[in-house]
Amino acid sequence: MVAPAELARAHLLQSLPEPLLSELARRATISSFRAGDMLFREGDPAQRIHLLRSGEVELVRPGSAQGPTVLARCRPGDSVGALTVLTGGPRAATAIGRTDGDAICLEAADVESVLLSDAAGMRSLLAGLAGSLIGAGEELSAHNRVLEQRVRERTAEVRETHLEVLRRLGEAVESRDDGTGQHVVRMSRMAADLAGRANWSSADAEMVLRAAPLHDIGKIGVPDEILRKPGRLTRDERATMETHTTIGAHLLCDSRSPVVRMAETIALCHHERWDGLGYPRRLAGEAIPAAARVCAIVDVFDALVTERPYKRAWSPGAALAEILEGSGTAFDPGLVAIFARHFDSIVAAAVPPTEAPGEASPPAGSRRSIGLRAVA
Repeated sequence: MVAPAELARAHLLQSLPEPLLSELARRATISSFRAGDMLFREGDPAQRIHLLRSGEVELVRPGSAQGPTVLARCRPGDSVGALTVLTGGPRAATAIGRTDGDAICLEAADVESVLLSDAAGMRSLLAGLAGSLIGAGEELSAHNRVLEQRVRERTAEVRETHLEVLRRLGEAVESRDDGTGQHVVRMSRMAADLAGRANWSSADAEMVLRAAPLHDIGKIGVPDEILRKPGRLTRDERATMETHTTIGAHLLCDSRSPVVRMAETIALCHHERWDGLGYPRRLAGEAIPAAARVCAIVDVFDALVTERPYKRAWSPGAALAEILEGSGTAFDPGLVAIFARHFDSIVAAAVPPTEAPGEASPPAGSRRSIGLRAVA
């Protein structure tokens, strides 16, 4: 039998509340492995998480003539296979025992049922997973420096994997609101394009591409009855909705990763307004971080042209008019001018063709209320 205290020693679960640890411990099993044993194979369905108690496990991908590529080395306290279980995807690598050892096993269905019963527990698990991903990324970077002949290939792979992980986390949260999670893909592409046209360096523009998908990760702490409410929010509901900025920043705080630090800034500040009437800190003008000012424009634009439970999709032309109306009040006027000047190019790759049948302009006299509700 597994004790809750054993689960609490695992990096992934150490911040979970005791009732969730106890329920997971009741459902957990223990499995032993020997050096060379395969815990799971790349492409397999993600059926369980392994929490190492002893021994070491390598995550590898089949190699070329030089042999397999070692992606990470997991030691006691580490989780093996958590990401694919939580995202529902196939295994992204093969896990092989490097030494003899054993692991606590949690079935995917058990993890899902326990976490869905407790939003705070899910937030804690995501925070632990983010920390594990950051640590894995740093280990990969060190490994690349040793294997100089693979630096270019590996760096490209790590960058793409990092982007995919952040995007998937953002999509998972956003799918509760728009049903598909594609909002984060579109707005992050537009944010990177707008940043580049505002003379950001290519490295900084790419960083906002990777960080922007997590802008609304704090919505994981907002109840569905508020997030998907078809009508106007009450004052109390609005106050609860606005906490997604501080919740998101808390989930992402204290990271050593520049991308995650930028994501924290965007999550906290993307609802601040140029005139100082935004939230949560009522920052104004250039006191609002630049990345948040860029994301604010494209986040509002894409939210307006996307159908949500509480509104129809606006036409791109009407949404652009809303952005222009907010120049100098809601948004950075310099960035709005760039967005408008290059509108067709910025939006072309991220938004469906304009003025399609069925798209709605805001009803007369209601543009402002719809716009504010759409981007909460």
